Amino acid sequence: GIQVMTARECRSYLKHLERFGIKLGLDNIRTLLGAFGDPHRAYPCVHVAGTNGKGSACAMIAEALEMNGLRVGLYTSPHLVRVEERIRLGGKLIPAAAFRRIAGEVRETSERLRTSGALEAPPTFFEVLTAIAMLYFREKKVDIAVFEVGMGGRFDATNIVTPLVSVITNIALDHQEYLGDTLGKIAFEMAGIIKPGVPI
Repeated sequence: GIQVMTARECRSYLKHLERFGIKLGLDNIRTLLGAFGDPHRAYPCVHVAGTNGKGSACAMIAEALEMNGLRVGLYTSPHLVRVEERIRLGGKLIPAAAFRRIAGEVRETSERLRTSGALEAPPTFFEVLTAIAMLYFREKKVDIAVFEVGMGGRFDATNIVTPLVSVITNIALDHQEYLGDTLGKIAFEMAGIIKPGVPI
């Protein structure tokens, strides 16, 4: 079976991933989640992008859904103190032990995919966290999940979802080195979460 990582191993694994920086594109996350049977397709979701206010929008949407009696998964970034803050179920953080267990599965699977050549680069920190969230929500049989875009939209790892609704909060200049130096270019990246037949 899979060796469950200790807290220290888990921290050093995540730290190691952060060295790979940011990589835009959906091939990696698609391959990785495909190996797990596409957990993000196991439940409906809401997808939220924007420069400012997207975290608040996610929190409000999740709260409203919970008040309607639904089991809600919420994935946001960044975290303030602990990485587990990014993944919540019914307002509660993913337990550290569950986080480490799923992180171990993701690490093992991504190493296998790298060896076989299916994955051309190691997954990034954000891709691994996105995969952990999507797997956890499937395991916990959420009724619905709310996913906050990490950066931009078009090439963000969360953009493999086909949501019930896509939300874009306000747009301002941010992450220009990745998203472009004008509001138009940034809006184009955010608009990448718009899907055919999905209300925006």
